[in-house]
Amino acid sequence: MEKYLIDFVDTLDQSLKNLQRRVGLGSGFSTLTINQFHYIDAIARLGEPTITEIAEELKITKASVTGGVNKLIGLGFVQKTRSSDDRRVFHVRLTQTAQELVEARFQALHEYGMFVQSALSEEEALQFEAAIVKITQLFKEKESKSGRETGQPGREIEG
Repeated sequence: MEKYLIDFVDTLDQSLKNLQRRVGLGSGFSTLTINQFHYIDAIARLGEPTITEIAEELKITKASVTGGVNKLIGLGFVQKTRSSDDRRVFHVRLTQTAQELVEARFQALHEYGMFVQSALSEEEALQFEAAIVKITQLFKEKESKSGRETGQPGREIEG
């Protein structure tokens, strides 16, 4: 099983990287790195987060997020606005261009999921779903435990 698992993970990793590149190229966003896609995804999930909220979501330092967000501002994908409640706080939001990228990526992922599902019978699809839910939870628990043991917030994502 180990051989098949390694092959599956490697194939999935390469396929998802290719998907990211295709979405970027197909949408005219080929200048973005994979890590910049992570920032955009986090901002899209969180709405109009602060730098601190993005850092917590990605489990990286505020300094890394600040640098990454500033690069995305320069590229025209993100804007910062001062909070009306607390003038010291800035919220980050996606520009229309970045929102279109998120929609294109979601559509590509949806098509990717449909492709995988088309290869499975209904029973296999239900079994596969149960297995990936279980495995995903296992990875999340391992990542959470790993961060607590090292005292580190998590992996660093450079902008």
